[in-house]
Amino acid sequence: MNRWLSMGLLLMSCLIILTGCWDSKEVQSINFITGIGIDYEDDKYIAYAQLIDFSSIAKQEGPTSRQASDIWIGRGEGTTLSMAINDLYQTSQQQTLWTHVKAIVLSKKALNDRLEDIFNTLLHSGELRYTPWIYGTEQSIPDVLAPSALLNQSTQTIELFEPIKLYKQFSAFEPIRLHQLLDGFREPASVILLPSITNKNQTWFNGDENPPLVKTDGFFVISNGKNQGKVSGEDADGTRFVNYDHVYQYPLYVYKSGGKLPDLTLRLHDPHTKISARTEGSGVTFDLSTSVKGIIVEEHVSHQSPQTMEEAAEKQIESAIRTTFEKNKSRQIDSYGFVEHLYRHDLALWKKEVQHRADPIKRFKLGKVNVHVKILNASTYKYTE
Repeated sequence: MNRWLSMGLLLMSCLIILTGCWDSKEVQSINFITGIGIDYEDDKYIAYAQLIDFSSIAKQEGPTSRQASDIWIGRGEGTTLSMAINDLYQTSQQQTLWTHVKAIVLSKKALNDRLEDIFNTLLHSGELRYTPWIYGTEQSIPDVLAPSALLNQSTQTIELFEPIKLYKQFSAFEPIRLHQLLDGFREPASVILLPSITNKNQTWFNGDENPPLVKTDGFFVISNGKNQGKVSGEDADGTRFVNYDHVYQYPLYVYKSGGKLPDLTLRLHDPHTKISARTEGSGVTFDLSTSVKGIIVEEHVSHQSPQTMEEAAEKQIESAIRTTFEKNKSRQIDSYGFVEHLYRHDLALWKKEVQHRADPIKRFKLGKVNVHVKILNASTYKYTE
């Protein structure tokens, strides 16, 4: 009797243990999508899905050669985004999961009036998380989703998937996650700076080749769910002082004598700007008060006092803020987020000057721009007046 009881208990234990993993799947039998690209052409959505060979991500003991085949790009199309995504499944060979998506790239055409539709479809699936990094691009999406990596680094560590480490070293264009875009997407006056990426590389060489490498080259200004336009290069300089959430460090080259060689190079960090608005004439005038800290990196002229250097830097930053404002205003782009400032801090003025006007930015002016630069030190060197 005891023997039959023992055998029964053993059989039940085996059944309990074995049924715990009856539906488990091996990693190699699932397509884990790591990046999504969405384009819109000829009244059709085009969905791109990026697959990365996980064997190329694992730690390697010796030198290996990275081949382009490490990354596969799928392409599906349809009159709706869900149809385009479903089109991808037809030849995917095995189950496809979207839970590991780390980056989303939207084309310029997709940014124009298609954002509401795109996010409704993506987020209704329930598989996509709210934490992927999100970008816009003017380039071909398959090119952007198939970049190279330096040396034998993992493709999963490139700027597309891990932008924040590079941004802390060189705060050119602030990366944002999907939930940050969604937070302001449906707000009536929010301004979102969506970073733009490209894979054009003129900096790093491998022999005679220029491998395609991801870099941010500007930002798209998104307001009321629409794309106002792209801002790049020097046209974005003033925005860095006025409307970035956080600037870790960024160089400022001060050209005091007007030559090609900067007289002074500072490493700036933590700029903060206070905005105040007032009605003046037939529009709204905004006064700015900007404070920023700096560290001396290079000095190419005879010894100057810290006060002289601070004043030169302040003039250059004020000039950048005014130039950026005027250039973007002429394109009807509110990169400083003045509309959002009115909405949050002076609702009555927002209703009067913005709510029912087709083009409120035309009536905006820049008033006083007070910049205060505080030079903290000269890096590892001692600086004396």
